Amino acid sequence: MRIDFKPPPFVPHRLYRGGHLQTLAAVVSDRAPVLMGRQHVVELPDGDAVVLHENGPPGWVDGDPAMLLVHGLCGCHAAPYMIRLASQFSAKGFRVFRLDMRGCGAAFDLSMQLTHAGRGGDLVCALDRIAELAPGSPLGVIAVSLGGNQLLRSLGRIGKGIDSRPDWFDRLVRVAAVSPPIDLLRCSENMQRRIMWPYNYYFVRQLLSRVPPRVRQRPDFQQQILKRRPRSLRELDDQLTAPLSGFATALDYYRESSAAVHAESNPVPTLILAAADDPVVPIDCFEASVRSWPVTTRVCISEQGGHVGFIDRNRDCWMDRVLADWFGLPSPTF
Repeated sequence: MRIDFKPPPFVPHRLYRGGHLQTLAAVVSDRAPVLMGRQHVVELPDGDAVVLHENGPPGWVDGDPAMLLVHGLCGCHAAPYMIRLASQFSAKGFRVFRLDMRGCGAAFDLSMQLTHAGRGGDLVCALDRIAELAPGSPLGVIAVSLGGNQLLRSLGRIGKGIDSRPDWFDRLVRVAAVSPPIDLLRCSENMQRRIMWPYNYYFVRQLLSRVPPRVRQRPDFQQQILKRRPRSLRELDDQLTAPLSGFATALDYYRESSAAVHAESNPVPTLILAAADDPVVPIDCFEASVRSWPVTTRVCISEQGGHVGFIDRNRDCWMDRVLADWFGLPSPTF
């Protein structure tokens, strides 16, 4: 059944018009308070681990909804949008779990492998743990940017039968992906433009500074890091992400890890929220990279908003309101 969902109109703040300003404003102007949570270390099949940070409302009981929040590239459980969303959904009665990917946040010292866009299996392991902690509850997921690609890729592969269907899958009643880079090659080519070099400098600097210590100790990392310092995300993926993660080249990594080739098989009611002026994820990823979106997926493209920006005229984040509406739709469980 096709899902009818129309988000409220987005009116950007008058000082933050255009994709670059919206993207920058979301990074520099958002200051969220610290949100402490109970930690759950989730061991992965290869020996690495991710970490969940749990927050829940008083009086939550099994059967009430549970939510997984997944961050993007260079993020962690303490990213402002993770804290905002955790606070918002906890106030609405959700038991919320913020994920730290491999090598991120509280998982920094727990990984010998890098996180990357194809690590959707890590989200499945996180949901395995959440399903154990809340065995009678409906489940939801909000995944941002890189995490959004991981989520959509994993759901599509499960829908195709490539990956096994988890016992809790029927309880996954609604998900959302915000600004997901579903076609990694298109995104990489977009990042090669001269205007995108400040973004490349930022991402490369951040990612190199966040390489987990156990990854730094690997002989293959020590060999690769002796080469010329990467100047772009493409060079970093070719020099580090791909070879350290078992891919032949960056192009091989992009081909194998993009969600676009699996998105048409996603059986879960899904909202994709993106902006036409996103400087990082080109709009044609959603218009040309997917052969056919399933009826279960609602793709909402705002004309403005940048990359995970969406700063409205009141300096609030419009995506928070949209996500609240999406997960507030009538259904048998939410």
